[in-house]
Amino acid sequence: MANILIQIQRFNPETDDKPYMQDYEVSKDILTGMTIFDALAYIKDKLDPTLTYRAFCRSAICGSCAMKINNRAKLACKEQILFHVKNGKVVIKPLENAKIIRDLAVDVDEALDKLKQLKPWLEEDPKKVPDSTKSESLVLPQEFAQYDKLTDCILCMACYGSCSAKSVSDNYAGPFQFTKALRFIKDSRDGVDIDERIELCLDNGLWDCVQCQMCLAACPKGLTSADDIQELRRYAIACGDESTGAKRAVTWFRDVFATGQIDKYNLPVNAKGDIAKREELAKEFANRGISPDKFAPQPFEKIDEFRKFIRKVEEEVK
Repeated sequence: MANILIQIQRFNPETDDKPYMQDYEVSKDILTGMTIFDALAYIKDKLDPTLTYRAFCRSAICGSCAMKINNRAKLACKEQILFHVKNGKVVIKPLENAKIIRDLAVDVDEALDKLKQLKPWLEEDPKKVPDSTKSESLVLPQEFAQYDKLTDCILCMACYGSCSAKSVSDNYAGPFQFTKALRFIKDSRDGVDIDERIELCLDNGLWDCVQCQMCLAACPKGLTSADDIQELRRYAIACGDESTGAKRAVTWFRDVFATGQIDKYNLPVNAKGDIAKREELAKEFANRGISPDKFAPQPFEKIDEFRKFIRKVEEEVK
């Protein structure tokens, strides 16, 4: 009878100096048909009652049981454990970017506090929402379609626990937080000015996202926070944002439209006014034998067809 090794990260802040891995061997026959959650419940009931984790609905709805399975954020109640066995073992750890309360349970308060800063609630537009319960607030199907998918977020924090930007930026709100922000910008009933909502996003690190796409891979509901952040950035530029991030995005688009490439030589000046950095790049280019007349990229062949394609995409986005 083959055994599966389940390695679980343990940590009790009251007794442990740092997290450590603990091994549990469970028969493959017992684990057959079990989810990760079921396996954890088995270990807690039969092998180690001190094991701590968070769970509730067991239906991939509440989002409580998000954790890292083989270094990927997943919902424990949604994943069959045998599907994740690699070389005879499964490694289970708590989400990153959050303080560990104990073992696999993490503190969600900081992430939710970040969410609150983005005002994730509806402030009714009196022109759209009647002040009487005798009348309905009518929302057209095409209006609802604008934010329908965005309402699927269950606050599981899988994206938050996988986010590269969050791991290095304390100011960065997080992926699901910005998805929630976009959801209310899209809501036709909302009375908050878009400029105000965008300003809140900018104050909470909108341009800190590195577009690593880890949030897309982590979300159990198929949400695309990285794309939502890009859309918020387009709103920010349309609202007149002149931050370094906005200038960099505008410069990139202009360069790519002009030549098909990014003008790395002039980017520091155009985005940040950093002349010293451009001079540093000039020296680096010269050391590599690149002449000054070649610093800026040249348009490639058939650039006109490429520009037509970009314009077509712009029209489709609109």
